Amino acid sequence: MSDSHSRPKPWERGAKSRDFAKAPRALRRVLILSEDEKSSTLYLRKFGLNPREVQIDGTGMNTDSLVKLAIKRKQAAIREKNPYQQIWVVFDRDDFPMWNVGRAHDLARAHPDIRLCPSNECFEVWYLLHFHFFDTPEDRHALCGKISKQIGVPYEKSRDDIYRHLKDHQQTALRNARKLEARNWENYRDHYLNPSTHVHHLVEFLLKFADNG
Repeated sequence: MSDSHSRPKPWERGAKSRDFAKAPRALRRVLILSEDEKSSTLYLRKFGLNPREVQIDGTGMNTDSLVKLAIKRKQAAIREKNPYQQIWVVFDRDDFPMWNVGRAHDLARAHPDIRLCPSNECFEVWYLLHFHFFDTPEDRHALCGKISKQIGVPYEKSRDDIYRHLKDHQQTALRNARKLEARNWENYRDHYLNPSTHVHHLVEFLLKFADNG
């Protein structure tokens, strides 16, 4: 077996040793930092989790700057003796240089409790996977147009009802995202490829978190 198959993938760091979704309620404290204050933040808040247990913040920051913020928030929570058990960082590749994306992964590597959730080119890759599998490059404008056709109304990042349009297709999206990730990882490091997404890992975590509420 080759080294690429035997070593842990980035999203697997710390996952086997600690299952925070099943932790006692008194210990359940999770932070999700998203780069935007609209699409991903509005979508994730629709999971309806207790905000005292799962805090979701849209930041207006991106890539490595967002990971730096996660580290600061982690350290501040430790000083306040109210640490987060897990921190998720949700960001898009967009047009940012690959250096920024690589730096984000480098910064997070020293913090097993910080889990990166990148998408390339953008979060909307996850939305379109609710309707069909695709593995050809798409820019954000084309993605938004295709999502609009699928949901039957114009898609905008500020739509507060996108979760309702997608919920019935959630299992399809999870299957398609796993397939895309596996295919990308076989070819290269998947967060560098368009399309790619790790949003399904966060969604799986939130669903498990809710089931154990």
